[in-house]
Amino acid sequence: MFSNEYRLLLICARRSLNRQDVAEAQSLIAAGVDWSLLCRHAEKHGLVPLLFHHLQGNFPEAIPHLEQQKQRFLKDTVHKLLWTHLLVQVLQALEAAGIRALAYKGPALAAALYGDVALREMSDLDILIDRASLAAGREVLLNLGFRPHVQHSRKQEEARLRSDCECEFSSADGKMMVDLHWQITERHLAPRFNFEDLWDRRRMVSLGNQSVPTFSAEDTTLLLAVHGGKHLWRQLSWLADFAESQRQYLNWDILPQRARNAHAERMLWLGLVLANQIFSVPLPSELKAQVDHDAIVRRIAANMTTTLFEDRTGLGSDRARWLTMVRLADTRWEGLRCGARFAVTSGPREWQAIRLPDSLFGIYALLRLSTVLRAAPSLLFPRRSPGRG
Repeated sequence: MFSNEYRLLLICARRSLNRQDVAEAQSLIAAGVDWSLLCRHAEKHGLVPLLFHHLQGNFPEAIPHLEQQKQRFLKDTVHKLLWTHLLVQVLQALEAAGIRALAYKGPALAAALYGDVALREMSDLDILIDRASLAAGREVLLNLGFRPHVQHSRKQEEARLRSDCECEFSSADGKMMVDLHWQITERHLAPRFNFEDLWDRRRMVSLGNQSVPTFSAEDTTLLLAVHGGKHLWRQLSWLADFAESQRQYLNWDILPQRARNAHAERMLWLGLVLANQIFSVPLPSELKAQVDHDAIVRRIAANMTTTLFEDRTGLGSDRARWLTMVRLADTRWEGLRCGARFAVTSGPREWQAIRLPDSLFGIYALLRLSTVLRAAPSLLFPRRSPGRG
């Protein structure tokens, strides 16, 4: 089903390799691997650190331009250590201001899943705070020298706080980004999480000689399922993270209930099916019957499994994402609500495409709706590709 390059990449996309993994990887290398293609796949899917880590540890003689790759890995590691230092600095500043904050993805997730911040790619920092602390959190970032990455008008800012889940801040030189979250997903999506619950269940993760608060193991798995699902699992690294989270101890008695409470049951099922099909992670016995009988999840997973390994455009478009989210909603009502909110909720794309004064802000909703309606026929009734029956 997969090429030798993708098979080797999938073997290396985990924290540790057992003897069988090493033997299979050795067999693939002996059979012949296009190293240029392998590197392109790894770049595309955010898996370069894990790939190099395992190849260097097990097959250093097989790596073309080994010293050059070592220098690149070392430079990348230094950069991630800077991200880690910044995360600790921001969390300490938030704590000093009396703001509870949870590290989300980034160095904390790398340390929790892989035991090393160097083994996971990162391009920004994500931090979750309580919605009531958002104004104070913004002040903390401003005092640290960060500025809003995009300037909005008053009406745009109010709309984004109602419908979105995060705001981006950049350092003065533009090299460091911090995404401050007050919710896990946008309002038009079904999943909902309560900050108090996430905070009460938090765990501490060591980053060097510091410890930072992050999500419990079960919450981490569920949040990874939601994050991958809402982005249509377009990157293998997201699925590798999700699969790795299942290799740790999880309480499968409480995780399904948390998924139901968050209206994210089908998103969890989808992640489980994909991790099983692509990374051979066994489906939990407690959930296997429910997952196997969800035909919608199975169909979506089959499509994603195919397209994940193809160079296709459009799969991750807003409209394709919206339709998938409607189908993944746990109930029909949630799906209808998701679709309706998506159709009329404008955002930065509309605001930047057409500049309107705040007095005409309501027009953005009409522009958004017209865009969705124009795309509806091709989205709901896609034409078959030539040559396919």
